[in-house]
Amino acid sequence: MVYDVIILGGGAAGYSAAIYARRYLLKTALIQGKMPGGETATAGVVENYPGFVKIDGYELMQKFEEQARLNQTDLVVGHVESIQKQGHCFQVQFDGKTLDSKTIIFALGSEHRKLGVAREQELKGHGINYCVTCDGPLFKGKRTVLVGGGDSSVKGAALLADYATSVLFVTREKELQAEPVNLKRMQAKKNIQVVYENGVKELIGEKKLEAVELLKAVDGKTRVEVEGVFVEIGLIPRTDLPKTLGVQLDERGNVNVDGMMRTNVDGMFACGDLTNAAGGFKQIVTAAAQGALAATAAYQDIGEHGEQLVCELHGKAS
Repeated sequence: MVYDVIILGGGAAGYSAAIYARRYLLKTALIQGKMPGGETATAGVVENYPGFVKIDGYELMQKFEEQARLNQTDLVVGHVESIQKQGHCFQVQFDGKTLDSKTIIFALGSEHRKLGVAREQELKGHGINYCVTCDGPLFKGKRTVLVGGGDSSVKGAALLADYATSVLFVTREKELQAEPVNLKRMQAKKNIQVVYENGVKELIGEKKLEAVELLKAVDGKTRVEVEGVFVEIGLIPRTDLPKTLGVQLDERGNVNVDGMMRTNVDGMFACGDLTNAAGGFKQIVTAAAQGALAATAAYQDIGEHGEQLVCELHGKAS
């Protein structure tokens, strides 16, 4: 059996691509990875997705997944290890299994950027955290630091302030870059202190985090005793797999796509947070739109190749 399209990634872009691919009657498989729903599933309350005044990100992704399933997408949970390409045939290898497809859509999303300081990995889960929605409740009544500067970190700080006794918001920037409504909401919290043009130099603690050493003094001291640090300094697009197949990246490391989410490799498309689409504006609504475009481009691509579209890896005609 050869699929018309295999989608890698189960976030807003991937589910949207699956829904549209099935509406084009393409035989579709979606490999969701270990964290179905992507980053949106951990985003907490979402208030800017049309049709929902307020909805939890996890619940929103469940609705996306349910719609993909109702449209008879073959949903698969697994970790993709490699893709082989021969002509216009792709063989996806994951968890000891293989699937063949005429086209591939990358919707792999991004992963959290790390601080890059000593002991970060050792203290992960022992004071170092990357998701306020997931781990914020564990720090009720505790002192915390949040490192960031963008909109997601401002939202995270406001949420963390609901649990923690104090939030020291550390940013390297001269000012915070956030939606005005989110910035106003954060500024209304009385237990958040923002320190600008500063950063975390060192993490202190053996089995668990005990304190941080800052680059510059705050209230006369560089060492701040805290029980939790939340890292909200952006995302890195997951492009390792596309790169192995010759997919071009831009100067910032995002997959380079055209207006229809085509990559430079025939039969391969990309959508969502790992791309440079929408001018780098990475939102749930833009990811979903890009998924629809990628599925449309895959449908057009299959139609254009017609009788020439042959899957040769196993000598099987498509």
